[in-house]
Amino acid sequence: MLVLKSLADTDDALAAPAHLLGHAHRLDPAAADLLLDHPWLAVWAIDRVRHGSTGRPDYLPFAALAAATLSGWSDAAVPVTPCAGLVPVPGLGVLRRRGGSTTLTPADLSGRQWRPTRWWRFTDQSVTLDLRVDDLDPYRDCFGLPVAARLSPPRAAELERSVGHAWHLLVAYAPTHAAEVAAGISTFVPLAGGTERGHSVTHADAFGAFAADADLDPVDLAVTMVHELQHSKLNAVLGLVQLHEPADPVRYFAPWRPDPRPIGGLLHGTYAFTAVAEVWAALRDHPELAAQATARFAVVRAQLERALVELAHAGSLTSAGRLWTDRLADRIGQLAAVPVPASADAAGRREVAEAERTRRPTITTG
Repeated sequence: MLVLKSLADTDDALAAPAHLLGHAHRLDPAAADLLLDHPWLAVWAIDRVRHGSTGRPDYLPFAALAAATLSGWSDAAVPVTPCAGLVPVPGLGVLRRRGGSTTLTPADLSGRQWRPTRWWRFTDQSVTLDLRVDDLDPYRDCFGLPVAARLSPPRAAELERSVGHAWHLLVAYAPTHAAEVAAGISTFVPLAGGTERGHSVTHADAFGAFAADADLDPVDLAVTMVHELQHSKLNAVLGLVQLHEPADPVRYFAPWRPDPRPIGGLLHGTYAFTAVAEVWAALRDHPELAAQATARFAVVRAQLERALVELAHAGSLTSAGRLWTDRLADRIGQLAAVPVPASADAAGRREVAEAERTRRPTITTG
């Protein structure tokens, strides 16, 4: 809200949509708050503050149109400029509209030119995940990877089944992480075909959103949702608390990657994979997944133990960063007590040793 107010105070073109959004908030605060939480609004707003222009139409008018619709303000007239022939209405859909600037009302969001956003609800053991699958909004392409076009109905149905199965696994075997996912993840952006299979990614300013391969199987999808939420959480923390000195030139060994990583990347990976290891440990109780989960848990646990060695030698951590890594070490210490067959443990440690042997050289810059 402060970022949007700052933009509206310094740019006359944004004052009108900000006023519309404010009026919608007075009509229905809960509905307008949904828009303030929308990941693409945050990405646009922060990018706008940093760079002054994003190279395409401002997103705030689209958010104002969505807020008016959600708040029941049916006669709100909102001036918008289509982006490549599309008017995205955050969380609701996309309207095809050729030409330049135009004025729309909520009543215009219908007919053959209107494509609604897919919203899926999954409830398992009274725990509910509400998930927006965004394959429409042109502003979703903020992840540095090509995003998928609109999914066909059969492919969307297949993905919905996969997410439903993934949700069941989390609720049944990792309920604490399931509760986090339910509270923290709102948006899934399918990546285009041709990207590396199993790839997933978040954006530092798009809390609650992640992009991933739409062909992930339910097990990997469950792990991916937990993994990517950790990155969103840590990004939120880093917006409030400095965990490390930004000028640290050292590049550290991260056992899950071939390239040396800056301290921030090492912190992110260690935090995310700690949660991943906890999920794999829990999935060992699944009768059909026990072997896979045990093997994956052993590898990730060995990776985390090696990452802690790197963090112990990081001189750029602040006192808050040391507190953070101490808490991570506590969680990883609990994972060390999880029993696995000696063969699986040895295989995991061999994989980490091989990764270290073949890693790219660690470099120091500056």
